[in-house]
Amino acid sequence: MTRPPKSPKLDAQDILAWLADNPEFLERHADQLGWIANPAMDKSGTVVDLTRRIAARAREEARKMQQTNQSLLHLAAENMLHWQQLHHATLGFLACTNINSFAQMIEDELPVIFGLAGARLLMPAEGALPMAESLGFLVLPGEEINRICQARSVYLGPPAQSGPALFSVPSASMAVVRLPDQLPEPVAGSALVLGGRTPQSFAPDQGQTLLTYLAEIVGVCLLARIES
Repeated sequence: MTRPPKSPKLDAQDILAWLADNPEFLERHADQLGWIANPAMDKSGTVVDLTRRIAARAREEARKMQQTNQSLLHLAAENMLHWQQLHHATLGFLACTNINSFAQMIEDELPVIFGLAGARLLMPAEGALPMAESLGFLVLPGEEINRICQARSVYLGPPAQSGPALFSVPSASMAVVRLPDQLPEPVAGSALVLGGRTPQSFAPDQGQTLLTYLAEIVGVCLLARIES
Protein backbone atom coordinates (compact mmCIF):
# COMPACT_ATOMS: atom_id res chain seq x y z
CA MET A 1 0.00 0.00 0.00
CA THR A 2 1.49 3.29 -1.14
CA ARG A 3 1.33 6.30 1.09
CA PRO A 4 0.16 9.65 -0.28
CA PRO A 5 2.97 12.08 -0.88
CA LYS A 6 3.69 14.45 1.95
CA SER A 7 2.60 18.04 1.53
CA PRO A 8 5.49 20.45 1.11
CA LYS A 9 6.46 22.23 4.29
CA LEU A 10 5.43 25.88 4.40
CA ASP A 11 7.61 28.51 5.98
CA ALA A 12 6.77 32.07 7.03
CA GLN A 13 7.62 33.53 3.63
CA ASP A 14 5.18 31.15 1.92
CA ILE A 15 2.43 32.20 4.31
CA LEU A 16 3.21 35.88 3.82
CA ALA A 17 3.12 35.50 0.04
CA TRP A 18 -0.21 33.66 0.18
CA LEU A 19 -1.75 36.29 2.46
CA ALA A 20 -0.52 39.05 0.14
CA ASP A 21 -2.35 37.38 -2.76
CA ASN A 22 -5.48 36.71 -0.67
CA PRO A 23 -5.98 39.79 1.55
CA GLU A 24 -9.69 39.05 1.94
CA PHE A 25 -8.70 36.08 4.15
CA LEU A 26 -7.68 38.54 6.87
CA GLU A 27 -11.04 40.28 6.73
CA ARG A 28 -13.04 37.05 6.96
CA HIS A 29 -11.03 35.75 9.95
CA ALA A 30 -10.13 38.99 11.71
CA ASP A 31 -11.51 37.80 15.04
CA GLN A 32 -9.42 34.61 15.03
CA LEU A 33 -6.31 36.40 13.75
CA GLY A 34 -6.28 39.48 15.90
CA TRP A 35 -2.68 38.79 16.78
CA ILE A 36 -1.63 39.60 13.21
CA ALA A 37 -2.14 43.29 13.82
CA ASN A 38 0.97 43.25 16.03
CA PRO A 39 4.39 41.71 15.49
CA ALA A 40 4.49 38.05 16.54
CA MET A 41 6.81 35.09 16.30
CA ASP A 42 6.16 31.79 14.65
CA LYS A 43 7.53 28.53 16.08
CA SER A 44 10.87 29.08 14.40
CA GLY A 45 11.31 32.44 16.08
CA THR A 46 10.81 34.45 12.86
CA VAL A 47 8.95 37.70 13.34
CA VAL A 48 5.73 37.74 11.30
CA ASP A 49 4.63 41.38 10.86
CA LEU A 50 1.76 42.12 8.47
CA THR A 51 1.20 45.68 9.64
CA ARG A 52 2.80 47.19 6.54
CA ARG A 53 0.72 45.04 4.23
CA ILE A 54 -2.48 45.95 6.07
CA ALA A 55 -1.57 49.65 5.99
CA ALA A 56 -0.79 49.46 2.27
CA ARG A 57 -4.16 47.84 1.63
CA ALA A 58 -5.90 50.56 3.64
CA ARG A 59 -4.13 53.26 1.62
CA GLU A 60 -5.17 51.58 -1.63
CA GLU A 61 -8.80 51.37 -0.51
CA ALA A 62 -8.72 55.05 0.50
CA ARG A 63 -7.28 55.98 -2.91
CA LYS A 64 -10.03 54.07 -4.73
CA MET A 65 -12.71 55.70 -2.56
CA GLN A 66 -11.29 59.15 -3.27
CA GLN A 67 -11.33 58.48 -7.02
CA THR A 68 -14.95 57.31 -6.78
CA ASN A 69 -15.98 60.42 -4.85
CA GLN A 70 -14.23 62.66 -7.38
CA SER A 71 -16.03 60.88 -10.22
CA LEU A 72 -19.39 61.35 -8.51
CA LEU A 73 -18.69 65.03 -7.91
CA HIS A 74 -17.68 65.47 -11.55
CA LEU A 75 -20.84 63.70 -12.71
CA ALA A 76 -23.02 65.85 -10.46
CA ALA A 77 -21.40 69.05 -11.74
CA GLU A 78 -21.81 67.89 -15.32
CA ASN A 79 -25.50 67.08 -14.80
CA MET A 80 -26.08 70.48 -13.20
CA LEU A 81 -24.46 72.17 -16.20
CA HIS A 82 -26.70 70.26 -18.62
CA TRP A 83 -29.85 71.21 -16.75
CA GLN A 84 -28.73 74.84 -16.69
CA GLN A 85 -28.27 74.64 -20.47
CA LEU A 86 -31.77 73.20 -20.85
CA HIS A 87 -33.14 76.01 -18.67
CA HIS A 88 -31.47 78.66 -20.87
CA ALA A 89 -32.77 76.98 -24.02
CA THR A 90 -36.30 76.88 -22.59
CA LEU A 91 -36.23 80.58 -21.80
CA GLY A 92 -34.94 81.27 -25.31
CA PHE A 93 -37.75 79.36 -27.01
CA LEU A 94 -40.40 80.91 -24.76
CA ALA A 95 -39.10 84.35 -25.74
CA CYS A 96 -39.63 83.66 -29.46
CA THR A 97 -42.48 85.83 -30.73
CA ASN A 98 -42.78 84.39 -34.25
CA ILE A 99 -41.66 81.50 -36.43
CA ASN A 100 -38.64 83.46 -37.69
CA SER A 101 -37.22 84.00 -34.22
CA PHE A 102 -37.93 80.34 -33.46
CA ALA A 103 -35.90 79.26 -36.51
CA GLN A 104 -33.07 81.58 -35.46
CA MET A 105 -33.14 80.05 -31.99
CA ILE A 106 -32.68 76.58 -33.49
CA GLU A 107 -29.90 77.44 -35.90
CA ASP A 108 -27.93 80.11 -34.03
CA GLU A 109 -28.64 79.92 -30.30
CA LEU A 110 -28.84 76.18 -29.54
CA PRO A 111 -25.27 75.49 -30.74
CA VAL A 112 -23.99 78.28 -28.50
CA ILE A 113 -25.97 77.19 -25.43
CA PHE A 114 -24.98 73.52 -25.66
CA GLY A 115 -21.53 73.98 -27.26
CA LEU A 116 -22.51 72.14 -30.45
CA ALA A 117 -21.22 72.00 -33.99
CA GLY A 118 -24.74 72.75 -35.23
CA ALA A 119 -28.49 72.23 -34.85
CA ARG A 120 -31.15 71.63 -37.51
CA LEU A 121 -34.85 70.93 -37.51
CA LEU A 122 -35.96 68.20 -39.89
CA MET A 123 -39.52 68.51 -41.16
CA PRO A 124 -41.34 65.82 -43.19
CA ALA A 125 -42.18 66.91 -46.72
CA GLU A 126 -45.64 65.35 -46.42
CA GLY A 127 -46.88 68.10 -44.07
CA ALA A 128 -44.14 70.74 -44.02
CA LEU A 129 -44.79 74.45 -43.65
CA PRO A 130 -44.75 76.33 -46.98
CA MET A 131 -41.89 78.53 -45.76
CA ALA A 132 -39.97 75.76 -43.98
CA GLU A 133 -36.91 75.75 -46.22
CA SER A 134 -36.63 79.54 -46.28
CA LEU A 135 -36.61 79.46 -42.48
CA GLY A 136 -33.64 77.08 -42.50
CA PHE A 137 -35.55 73.90 -41.69
CA LEU A 138 -34.52 70.86 -43.69
CA VAL A 139 -37.50 69.34 -45.51
CA LEU A 140 -37.09 65.62 -46.20
CA PRO A 141 -39.39 62.69 -46.96
CA GLY A 142 -40.67 61.07 -43.82
CA GLU A 143 -38.87 57.83 -44.67
CA GLU A 144 -35.55 59.66 -44.89
CA ILE A 145 -36.13 61.20 -41.46
CA ASN A 146 -36.85 57.72 -40.13
CA ARG A 147 -33.56 56.49 -41.54
CA ILE A 148 -31.68 59.36 -39.91
CA CYS A 149 -33.43 58.57 -36.63
CA GLN A 150 -32.70 54.90 -37.27
CA ALA A 151 -36.30 54.10 -36.26
CA ARG A 152 -35.77 55.29 -32.68
CA SER A 153 -37.23 58.16 -30.70
CA VAL A 154 -33.69 59.20 -29.69
CA TYR A 155 -30.54 58.33 -31.60
CA LEU A 156 -27.09 58.97 -30.09
CA GLY A 157 -23.81 58.12 -31.73
CA PRO A 158 -21.73 58.66 -34.86
CA PRO A 159 -23.27 60.73 -37.67
CA ALA A 160 -25.61 58.78 -39.93
CA GLN A 161 -24.97 58.70 -43.68
CA SER A 162 -26.91 61.93 -44.10
CA GLY A 163 -25.27 63.51 -41.03
CA PRO A 164 -22.34 65.32 -42.67
CA ALA A 165 -24.70 67.16 -45.06
CA LEU A 166 -26.80 68.59 -42.23
CA PHE A 167 -24.30 71.10 -40.85
CA SER A 168 -21.83 73.56 -42.31
CA VAL A 169 -19.30 72.48 -39.65
CA PRO A 170 -18.40 68.74 -39.54
CA SER A 171 -19.83 66.94 -36.53
CA ALA A 172 -18.00 64.14 -34.73
CA SER A 173 -21.19 62.75 -33.18
CA MET A 174 -24.90 63.30 -33.57
CA ALA A 175 -28.13 63.24 -31.61
CA VAL A 176 -31.47 62.89 -33.39
CA VAL A 177 -34.57 63.38 -31.24
CA ARG A 178 -38.10 63.08 -32.57
CA LEU A 179 -40.54 65.81 -31.62
CA PRO A 180 -43.60 64.57 -29.68
CA ASP A 181 -45.85 62.41 -31.85
CA GLN A 182 -48.95 63.43 -29.89
CA LEU A 183 -48.74 66.95 -31.30
CA PRO A 184 -50.38 67.67 -34.68
CA GLU A 185 -48.51 68.00 -37.98
CA PRO A 186 -46.08 69.36 -38.94
CA VAL A 187 -44.66 68.96 -35.43
CA ALA A 188 -45.37 65.23 -35.42
CA GLY A 189 -42.90 63.56 -37.72
CA SER A 190 -40.31 66.31 -37.29
CA ALA A 191 -36.98 65.75 -35.55
CA LEU A 192 -34.30 67.86 -33.91
CA VAL A 193 -30.73 67.06 -35.00
CA LEU A 194 -27.76 68.16 -32.90
CA GLY A 195 -24.15 67.86 -34.05
CA GLY A 196 -21.46 67.22 -31.45
CA ARG A 197 -17.94 68.58 -31.58
CA THR A 198 -16.37 65.40 -30.20
CA PRO A 199 -17.19 61.67 -30.47
CA GLN A 200 -18.18 61.78 -26.77
CA SER A 201 -20.68 64.63 -27.18
CA PHE A 202 -23.45 62.13 -27.89
CA ALA A 203 -22.35 58.65 -26.85
CA PRO A 204 -24.87 55.77 -27.04
CA ASP A 205 -24.64 55.09 -23.30
CA GLN A 206 -25.54 58.64 -22.26
CA GLY A 207 -28.83 59.47 -20.61
CA GLN A 208 -31.64 60.62 -22.87
CA THR A 209 -33.88 62.45 -20.39
CA LEU A 210 -32.49 65.92 -21.09
CA LEU A 211 -32.77 65.50 -24.87
CA THR A 212 -36.33 64.22 -24.56
CA TYR A 213 -37.29 67.29 -22.54
CA LEU A 214 -35.58 69.52 -25.09
CA ALA A 215 -37.58 67.89 -27.91
CA GLU A 216 -40.83 68.44 -25.99
CA ILE A 217 -40.01 72.11 -25.43
CA VAL A 218 -39.11 72.58 -29.11
CA GLY A 219 -42.30 70.82 -30.23
CA VAL A 220 -44.65 72.78 -27.99
CA CYS A 221 -43.02 76.14 -28.83
CA LEU A 222 -43.02 75.34 -32.55
CA LEU A 223 -46.75 74.56 -32.45
CA ALA A 224 -47.42 77.79 -30.54
CA ARG A 225 -45.53 79.86 -33.12
CA ILE A 226 -47.34 78.16 -36.01
CA GLU A 227 -50.75 78.75 -34.45
CA SER A 228 -49.96 82.40 -33.74
